[in-house]
Amino acid sequence: MLKTISFIRNYAASYPKRFGTLLALIGVLFLTPDTMIMRLSYLDRWPLMAWRGVLMGLTLLIIWRYFWVSNKKKEWHSLSSIPGLVVIFSFGINSITFTLGIQETSVMVVLTALATMPIFAAILSTIFMGESQGLLGWITIIFAMIGVAVVVGDGSNATGHPNGSTALGALYGAITAFGLALTFTMARKYKELGIVPAAALGSLLSGCIGFYFSSYEDFFTAPVWTLVAMGVIILPISFACLSIAPRYTSSAIVSLIMLLEMVIGPFWVWLGIGEKPTNTMILGALMVLIILIFHIVKTQFKSEH
Repeated sequence: MLKTISFIRNYAASYPKRFGTLLALIGVLFLTPDTMIMRLSYLDRWPLMAWRGVLMGLTLLIIWRYFWVSNKKKEWHSLSSIPGLVVIFSFGINSITFTLGIQETSVMVVLTALATMPIFAAILSTIFMGESQGLLGWITIIFAMIGVAVVVGDGSNATGHPNGSTALGALYGAITAFGLALTFTMARKYKELGIVPAAALGSLLSGCIGFYFSSYEDFFTAPVWTLVAMGVIILPISFACLSIAPRYTSSAIVSLIMLLEMVIGPFWVWLGIGEKPTNTMILGALMVLIILIFHIVKTQFKSEH
């Protein structure tokens, strides 16, 4: 075990960009089957939220406590600051809205709305960090919103999706995107902020809310493997990897790799339970994907390499 840790540290020191890219790729690949397993748990929204939040929060705290190499005491004290409280609250809201969105409508609708996170990050970086986006940034926002509108407009025609409101599901996805963008903007602005323990507490907050609104008989209806897969493996590992990756490679690379979730996530759900998006939804999602890739390559790569 010690030899493995030593090898990883040496590799990270020798090839930081390659290591960061690999971490981001591992994080996203771990995350892609999450929505399929949410469906396979067959839990209602509140008990699903409860188990995901509590298990992820506890596992993240354990990972942070025993495997993080940074100053734990300093990070923990940072949580009582205004940025720390903002991240805790924001991540709690993210966990709530993502679960509600997936339970409301098609996975592709929610993930397409969620893929607009770089747009919200650009807007927030303008507000909090004075980074100008320029004409290209606003053109990107307009065309990405058109693509999301195409997906949402045809979302009710998808096969096998929940019979909820497509527009509401997209709204939940957009709120999640905004919350994640706010979380990572705070992490960029305040370098000493303990982002991992803040996310853990936010997850626990969402879990407690889920338990509060759940009925007791709904708690234990899910296959145990789905709860373990989501709360102990997928969410903590993916978030830990995606949090560490920007320390070694550019945010442009991480942003591009995170877009894989929008492509692969719906495929897993289609494969696992037969929830199939329409051709129009796929075209709208591709529009969002292409415009975001173009924007990230044109703006961030030029400034970071």
